[in-house]
Amino acid sequence: MKFFQLLLVASVGVILVSSRAVEQEGKRLIKTSEEDPGQWMDENEIFDLIKAKKTFIDITDSDFPEIKPEDVNIKAIPTTLRFQEIVRDVLTNLNSQRIEDFVREFSSYHNRYYAAQTGRDSQLWLLSQVESSIQGYAGSASVVEVDHGYIQKSIVARLEGADPTLKSEVIVLGAHLDSINIRGSSLQAPGADDNGSGSVTILETLREIVESQVVLNRTVEFQWYAAEEIGLRGSQAIAQAYRRDNVNIIGMLNLDVVGYYVNGVDDIGIYTDNGNAQMAQFLRILTDEYLEFGRRDLTCGYGCSDHASFTNAGFPAVMAGEAVDHPGMHTVTDVLENMSIRQVNEFVKLSVGLTIEMGEPNRP
Repeated sequence: MKFFQLLLVASVGVILVSSRAVEQEGKRLIKTSEEDPGQWMDENEIFDLIKAKKTFIDITDSDFPEIKPEDVNIKAIPTTLRFQEIVRDVLTNLNSQRIEDFVREFSSYHNRYYAAQTGRDSQLWLLSQVESSIQGYAGSASVVEVDHGYIQKSIVARLEGADPTLKSEVIVLGAHLDSINIRGSSLQAPGADDNGSGSVTILETLREIVESQVVLNRTVEFQWYAAEEIGLRGSQAIAQAYRRDNVNIIGMLNLDVVGYYVNGVDDIGIYTDNGNAQMAQFLRILTDEYLEFGRRDLTCGYGCSDHASFTNAGFPAVMAGEAVDHPGMHTVTDVLENMSIRQVNEFVKLSVGLTIEMGEPNRP
């Protein structure tokens, strides 16, 4: 058994998040429901779950604190909108070509599997995009890698809040950066929609905030997670470290598979399980104000994506995603040509709206 201590780096650097390497002959402890205490599984058994579209969480390195509803801080979740003019002004920077170019490059790697060299190479390319995106920010900005003990790392970019009091309140935008092919870990997995689309949504949000020179009173973190596809491992490590360190996360938005579009379905999906009801309602308010698309409430199953990691750690979290499941998910057909940049734009609007409305622009 080995433990890594939390190491915070002020600017570009590495965070080592606490990890408990407890395995039974190469197996991982996998939890498939709230009631399931966990079962030890090898890689083949885990891939069988993915093939069966059975959602799960890898709890090998995790602990689940008892979270009571009253322990979840929902006081800062808005119930009305205040900054419509600023949001709409920021959205004039929305760049569809930049979004398309990102997805094309990010999905060109053989795969982004967490244990593969291409999983690391693609993550380093994303890191370079994030680093260049925060250049010239009018406030204080930084980016770090998060080391979980495997080759692929998570990435956290931070825009420090300008208000001396409110900056301790943190808003998180998250998306996983890895990809997988259900037939095997060494096979091609472009992952354009899953989850190049979510990754570019929060990157474009970061870029638009920086380019508009809007400085927020609250702190905003943009997080790209490693190893989501095999049990939410990257996001769990971060969320649980934040819980141990008493980080005051006032809201978390997870963007996962936001690019698959079916003609006539001009809706986004607001996922109401594994999450917080007040955050879901806030997404409805944002959608009605800022998006051309409508909305529909959906569910995705136990531990379906990274917002579940933050919910399990006691933070108010929610996920937004496409309204219709992508039939080519986790296959070689998950490519740019099978997704809609127009739809991704709608999720950028949602993400920008949430960031500004919750972040609260700093005004002289």
